[in-house]
Amino acid sequence: MLGDSAAHATKPLKGRGWLIFLAIYSFLLAFITAIPQFYYVLFALHLAAIGPNTTPLGEVWYWYILSGDNSYRHVDPGILAGAVEDAFLLGPLYFATGLGLWRNSRWVFPVGLITGAMILYAIIGFFLGDIFAGLNTVTNGASYWATNLPYLVYPLLLLATLLFRRNRLAPQG
Repeated sequence: MLGDSAAHATKPLKGRGWLIFLAIYSFLLAFITAIPQFYYVLFALHLAAIGPNTTPLGEVWYWYILSGDNSYRHVDPGILAGAVEDAFLLGPLYFATGLGLWRNSRWVFPVGLITGAMILYAIIGFFLGDIFAGLNTVTNGASYWATNLPYLVYPLLLLATLLFRRNRLAPQG
C-alpha cells in the first residue's frame, strides 16, 4: 500500500501538464486572494492601515481603491464578510486544490468540486450584484474586469477538468 502511494507520488509529470497548470493557477489564486483579504480583515479590526506611506499591502489596497473599486474606503459589513470568506475559506481551498492537483491525489476531486462550486457561486453573485446595482462602485472598468475575470475562468476550467478527466486524476483501486 505504501509502495503504491510512493510510486504514485513520484509519477512523472508527462501527460499531466494541464493539471500542473491548474495547480499553479490554484496556488496563484490562493496567494493573491488570502493575503490581501486577510489584510483587509486586519484593517476592519483596526490592526492595519490602508493608505499611502503605510505598508506594502496598505499601499496596494490604497492603489486599488483609487484605480478600481471605491467601496473600500470604509469598512463595509458585506465586504468584510467577503474578505473573511476569501481569507479563511477560499484561500485555503485554493491552496488545497492546487496541492491535490499537483500531487494528482484522489481527494482533489471532492475538494476541487467544493472549491470550484464555491467560487463560481461567489463570483456570479458578485457580478450580478454589481451589474444590477449599475456598477456604481466601479471607477475603472479595465481594473474591475482584469481583477475579477480570473475568478470566473478558474472555476469553469477546474470543474470541467474534474468532471471530464476524473478517471485520469488518480489510479483506481
